[in-house]
Amino acid sequence: MSFFVSKLSFKDWIHEFSLSVCGVLALASILTPIMVLHGVHTGIIEKMRVDLLKDPSVLVLMPSGSKGAGFSEKFIKEASERPECEYIIGRTRDVASELQLDYKGNLVTVSLEATSQSDPLLSRNGIVNFPKVSGQNISMVLSDSAAKKLGVSLHDVVEASLGRRLSSGRFEKSHFEIEIVDILPAKAIGQDMGFVSMDLLLDIQDFRDGYKTPILGGEGETPPLERYFESFRAYVHNLDEVEILEAYFKEKQVLVKTRSKDIANIRHVDKTLSSIVLVITFSSALGFFAFMFSTVHATVRRKWKMLGMLRLLGFSKMNMLTFPIVQSLITGVLGVLLSFIFYSIVDEAIALLFERNIRGFDVCIIHPLDFILLFFGVQGIVILSSLNVAVKASKIDPSVVIREN
Repeated sequence: MSFFVSKLSFKDWIHEFSLSVCGVLALASILTPIMVLHGVHTGIIEKMRVDLLKDPSVLVLMPSGSKGAGFSEKFIKEASERPECEYIIGRTRDVASELQLDYKGNLVTVSLEATSQSDPLLSRNGIVNFPKVSGQNISMVLSDSAAKKLGVSLHDVVEASLGRRLSSGRFEKSHFEIEIVDILPAKAIGQDMGFVSMDLLLDIQDFRDGYKTPILGGEGETPPLERYFESFRAYVHNLDEVEILEAYFKEKQVLVKTRSKDIANIRHVDKTLSSIVLVITFSSALGFFAFMFSTVHATVRRKWKMLGMLRLLGFSKMNMLTFPIVQSLITGVLGVLLSFIFYSIVDEAIALLFERNIRGFDVCIIHPLDFILLFFGVQGIVILSSLNVAVKASKIDPSVVIREN
C-alpha cells in the first residue's frame, strides 16, 4: 500500500504541475545564493591558505636566538615525539657550515644544512635522492642558484676543501669530492645552499674545531659524545599545528620564529565569513521552513475532501501521513537538484569573470561532502515542515466527508 500511496502522491504532484514547479523554483532560488556564498567563502579561504603555503617557511619553526649551551640531542628527540611535529633536525654553527665548492674552475661558497630521508623541505619539492655518506662516497643536494653558478647537473662531482691550523701550529688541509644527487628548485629556496647528511656536517664542524674527523681524515682529539646544536629546523604537518608547536617551545623557554600572525589572520577571516554565511543560511532555512509549511498546509486544506475520500476507500492513517510528506520530498529533491544546476552555471560565470585576475584558481569551491550535507539537510527541513500538517491529514474523520456530501 505504501508504494501505491507514493505513486498516487507523485501523480497528484504532476497533476498540479504549475504549482509544483513554483515550489521547486522557490526552493532553488533560496538555495542557490547560499551555495554561491558558501562557495566563495571556501574559495577565498582556500586561496589565502595556498598563497601562504607557497612560502616555504610557513610550516617551519626556528629559534629566534641562540640558547646558552645550545640544544641537546635529547631536546631534539623530545620535540620530534610531539604529534604535531612532522620533522626536526639540529643545525650547526653558521661559521662552521660554509663550504667552498669547485667545479671545473667555477667556485661557489654554499651554506650547508643537515638533512635526512624525511626532510619536508626536500620531499615536498620533489627530491627523491637524499644525500648520504658511504665510505669515501659523499653526496649532496644542491640549491638551484648554486647549481647554476657552478654549472653542474645531476650526478656531477664537485671538489671541496677545508683547512685548519692545529694547536701545534701545523696547518692541515682536507680535500674530498661530493656527488650532486639532486637539485632543489628555486621556488623552495633562493640561496646558495647545499644539503648534506648530519654526519658530514658534524664532521666539518669538528674539523674546524680541531677534533678528529673520520670522514674527512683529520687528526686530533675525539669530539664530545653529547652533541649540542646552535639551532634547529622543525616542521609541522599543517597550518593549524604551527601555534601548537610554538606554544610547546614557549613552555621550554625557547622563542621561535613563525608565521603565526598570518595564520591567525586567515583563521579570523574564516571565522568572520563563516559567521556571516551561518546567519544567512539560518535565516534562509527559517524562510524555507515557513514557505514549505504554508504550502503543505494550503495543499492539505484544499484537498481535505479528497483525502477524506481516500480514507473512505480504505487508506490507513499512516497512508494519509505519508501522502503530503512524499509530495514535499519530491519538491525538496527536485529543488536541491535544480539549485545544483543553477550553482554550476553561476560557478562557471564567476570563473570566467575572474579568469584574468586569478588565473589557475577557483574562486567558488564547494566540496562534495557539502553537497551531500546540503541535500539531506534540506530533506530534513522538508519533513519537519510538513510533519505537523501530515499528522492532521492522518486524523481526517471519514464521517465528516460523508456529512459534507
